[in-house]
Formats: sequence, C-alpha cells, structure tokens
Amino acid sequence: MRRKIICLLAFFAIAVHAANPTDLSKLVKIPDATPTKGLDLSGADLRSYQFTASKVNLQNANLSHSILTNVNLEKVDLSGTDLSYADLSNAKLSNANLSNTILDHAVLSNADLSSANLSNAHALHGIFTNANLQQANLSKADFSCVNFNNANLTQANFSEANISNATFVNAITTDIKNYDLVIDSHISCEE
Repeated sequence: MRRKIICLLAFFAIAVHAANPTDLSKLVKIPDATPTKGLDLSGADLRSYQFTASKVNLQNANLSHSILTNVNLEKVDLSGTDLSYADLSNAKLSNANLSNTILDHAVLSNADLSSANLSNAHALHGIFTNANLQQANLSKADFSCVNFNNANLTQANFSEANISNATFVNAITTDIKNYDLVIDSHISCEE
C-alpha cells in the first residue's frame, strides 16, 4: 500500500511540473501566423518547454495568462506579443526581442532578460524581482508600478522609460544608461 501511495505521489509531482500535453499539441499544429495576428496560446501551460526560434513564430502571439516558467526563449522574437498575466518565472529571455510586448501583471521573477530588447513594452504592475536585466534595452517602455526589487539593471538603457511608482529596493543600478531621461509621473498604483 505504501509503495502505491509513493508511486501515485511521484506521478502527481511529475504532472504538476510538466507542460500540459493539450497545450503542447497546439504547438505541433502551428498555423502560418500572419504579421498582424499570431498564435493564440492564451492560458496555455507550457512550463519548461524548450522553444526553437526557427520553428515557432511567436511574433504578435497571445500568450496572456500562460504558464511559461523555466522556458527557454533566448533570442526568440516575441515582438508585439501579449504576455499579460503570464508567469515567466525563471524564464531564459536573454537577447530576446520583447519590443512592443504587453507584460501587464506578468511575473518575471528570476528571469534572465540580459541584453533583451523591451523597447516600447508595456509592463504595468509587472514583477521583475531578482530578474537579470543587464544591458537590456528598456527605452520608451512603460514600467509604471513595476517591482524591480533585487533586479540587476547594470548598464540597462532607460531612455524615456516610464518608471512611475516603480520600486527598486536593493536593485543593482550600476552604470544605468540614460536614467536622466526617465519619466516619473508619481501616479497611483491602486487598481
């Protein structure tokens, strides 16, 4: 009996930390995405999935409310993608193109965004705690009410970025570029 319980618990532990097979099948049957409308993977559970940039077109995709923890999206073009309310904790996004993305309420805790392009991104109420944003391009992005606590922002480009009521407790801010051009309107973060 004890052995059956242990096997059952092991099965549930594996199932809890794996991507949903139904959601993975959506990636197998990928239609040709158009330049203005991408894949609809909203609410998909794709945790730990290893995306291949040359095989999956995620430009202008809808990944809102998706679980993308531990995914590898290095060098992937996510421009124009809706990642609102997505969980990208521990995601690898170094050198990724996140320009013009929607990251409102997205969780990017412990994510690697080094040298990523987040220009013109909209990340209202996003969570970037412990994220690595070294040399990231954050120009003209809206980071109002974002949590950057303990993030590494070394040499990040903040040219014309909106940081109204963002928090930077214990953030590493060495050699930030264009910080003198940031916008801070002191808005309220209450919803």
